[in-house]
Amino acid sequence: MYPEFRLNDHGNIMPKLCIVKPSGGTEDLPLTKSRYSIGRFADNDIHLNDSDISRHHCLLQIQNSEYIIEDLGSHNGTFLNGRKVDKATLNHGDRVKIGHHVILFLTGDLPPSLSESGPYTIDENYDELLSTLTAPVHEFREKIKPVELKRLLEKEQKTFLLLLDLSNALSMEHSVEDVCRKATDFLLESTEAENAWICLLHQDQKTLVPVISRSREENGMKTASIVLSRTITDRILNEHRGIVTSDALADERFAHGQSIADSGLRSVACAPLLGKSGTFGIIYMQNNTEVGVFTQEDLRLLCAVASQIGLAIENARFSEELKKTNENLERLVEERTAALAQTQMKLYQTEKIASLSRLVAGVAHEINNPLGALKSNLDLLTGMTEKIAAGSAQNPDESEQLGSLTELGRTSSAACARIMSVVRSLSSFAHLDKAALKMSDINSGIRNTVQLMDPLLAADVDIELKLGEIPPTHCYPALLNEAFMNLLVNACQAIEGSGRVTIETCCEDNNIIVKIQDTGCGIPQDRLQTIFDPGFTTKGRGVGVGLGLPIVSSVIREHKGSVEVESETGKGSLFTIRLPVYGA
Repeated sequence: MYPEFRLNDHGNIMPKLCIVKPSGGTEDLPLTKSRYSIGRFADNDIHLNDSDISRHHCLLQIQNSEYIIEDLGSHNGTFLNGRKVDKATLNHGDRVKIGHHVILFLTGDLPPSLSESGPYTIDENYDELLSTLTAPVHEFREKIKPVELKRLLEKEQKTFLLLLDLSNALSMEHSVEDVCRKATDFLLESTEAENAWICLLHQDQKTLVPVISRSREENGMKTASIVLSRTITDRILNEHRGIVTSDALADERFAHGQSIADSGLRSVACAPLLGKSGTFGIIYMQNNTEVGVFTQEDLRLLCAVASQIGLAIENARFSEELKKTNENLERLVEERTAALAQTQMKLYQTEKIASLSRLVAGVAHEINNPLGALKSNLDLLTGMTEKIAAGSAQNPDESEQLGSLTELGRTSSAACARIMSVVRSLSSFAHLDKAALKMSDINSGIRNTVQLMDPLLAADVDIELKLGEIPPTHCYPALLNEAFMNLLVNACQAIEGSGRVTIETCCEDNNIIVKIQDTGCGIPQDRLQTIFDPGFTTKGRGVGVGLGLPIVSSVIREHKGSVEVESETGKGSLFTIRLPVYGA
């Protein structure tokens, strides 16, 4: 196929370059000089017209009696036997690829693997390929020539350095996707692959699910579309084979696959991903531009990378499962803590209502009886005074005194009536004898709550009632009154100086709507999400304990209703309560 080698002045075979053009033609170039520049521009010693080759791409020169290939900072890189290099020593049969051109460095007969015509396939057992990476050098040191041994050791050193770099990179990743992205980018940088994919088996152990797909382009790596050959992947998964085919379209074992024909597959290299539980995926590289891109060295590197990826993916999966478990535990702890806080709040609320009931019972009993007697006596005294003043003639001074006495009696009687009204309102607020669920008028509960407001709180606050027509509903009146009281107290405390609190009720879509709006300081937007959490307070230390609004929320939820808040700092807040009507 190639002409005879020329001899130099010492009778030795002169090295040469065999340049394989993208069109398929070849050109021999005997190396008669010690230095050759290679590039796209015409001023190079070896001029190659290829848009993917830089103007001054690389340099070939003799150093210490050896030929050295050195990349000159080219855009697309220089590849030696499928691996990107900056500077490397050339040996017989080495394959240098720049752009779409392949340059063979020859110092003797062409190696059989390169002289054979037609496509080739490398199909080897995955475990056996890995074992060649760890075989001790002394086992084959006596069987090969020193030159070949040196070349072999250099290749092994490069391989182990690459794998060390990959191992260091993978050790920093803790997710499956990040591990796969690192590995595919590493392969695209270290080989002539155009696309690299990693696919993992689904839980059904039949379907391959793409995890990452990467493609080489001028400005770096990008996501690539995935076209996998089921014919090839089945063989890899089922038989644990590492496979390289120089031309999938011409390979008799794969050419019949429809996916291969449709995608125009050419050079392919792939290997299985193995773990403790068996095969769980594949790693797959391809180049659709050229034939014969991948070599056995590429396959060995791919299998070594697959071995590291398999371990890294299993570790990443374990890390992700551990993270999910921790998140689930944290969520359960938060849920249990929230449930415990809710239970504690309900117990506190129940005890508070019970204490209030006992207190009001004592107050009502101790006040109502003597107050009733006092009012009766005052009424009687007033009536008698009026009769005395009307039945006999008195001098002006006596008449004036009797009139004053009568007025004093009336005033005292009105004060007693006021005290009795407050006691009745307090009893109505607590509903001491009506703790169970019952029909109640919410408007009446609101009026009683307002009447019981601390005068000091409402001194400069105008409380406006806009109570619409609403139907009675089954509810816990004491609990609702406590919720209304908490909202009213908060509204009054939010107002500095004078202001207004408006309470409005209406009925919409079989729901009772209660709106309590104030003109106070408002609530910051970043705190609105936490105002119903136990412990939340804006009143400062020693003023509030942070249970008012949580109790409101608990009471409304107990009635299957909802409470919403709208607030603007400096303008006030609006609480809207929705309660479903029961028994209407």
